[in-house]
Amino acid sequence: MRRAASGLVIFLAVVGGTSVAEAQVYLGRDAPRRGMFEVSGGGMFASGFDMGSLTAELTRSTPSETFDLFESETKASGFPGAFARIGFYLSDGVSIEGGMRYARPVLSVRLTDDAESAPDATAEETLSHYVFEGSLVWHLRHLSFASGRAIPYLAGGAGYLRELHEGNQLVETGQEFHAVGGLNYWLGSGARRFGLRIEGGVSARKKGFDNGDEVRALPVVFGGLSYLF
Repeated sequence: MRRAASGLVIFLAVVGGTSVAEAQVYLGRDAPRRGMFEVSGGGMFASGFDMGSLTAELTRSTPSETFDLFESETKASGFPGAFARIGFYLSDGVSIEGGMRYARPVLSVRLTDDAESAPDATAEETLSHYVFEGSLVWHLRHLSFASGRAIPYLAGGAGYLRELHEGNQLVETGQEFHAVGGLNYWLGSGARRFGLRIEGGVSARKKGFDNGDEVRALPVVFGGLSYLF
């Protein structure tokens, strides 16, 4: 009886250990693979920036003589907003994504040093900020952890920038380029499942309400949920 009981215990331990090992390997195999889709969405934030200062001048009798009327300083606040994307896996390690971002930055113009000694004043307007983007994503499967649930990735791409002034009476367009790194943490083990997604990197913009030719690189972060199917 003791031998039989000992044999049963050993058998159950081996079967149980094998089941655990198979479950761990299964999670790794069950990571996103070719032909699958991933839908994601959540919140985002990009930092604001200073657009510099200008001096309003009045030309006198000769072009070389000017009179300073006032100075203006223009700033854009941070970009809190939302994003939505859909991706398609070309292989286990590469996918393509397309999506949209939406934010409501505040553009402020501060007027100072008025020639007629008027008090300083600040004018503000809230913009509607859209980016329609496309990206190529490299999923670093060899760096996955947590039994294959957590998969780091790198992504890069470009987008079409569209910004509407308050009242939607004036539209500004431009280009956007981005490079980010992130992590997908998949919940559950089925082919259809939810996951947590976080990423951060750099978003570079040109034109839009910032009419200069300068390319501005802004830190940007994203966080939200993904659904795999």
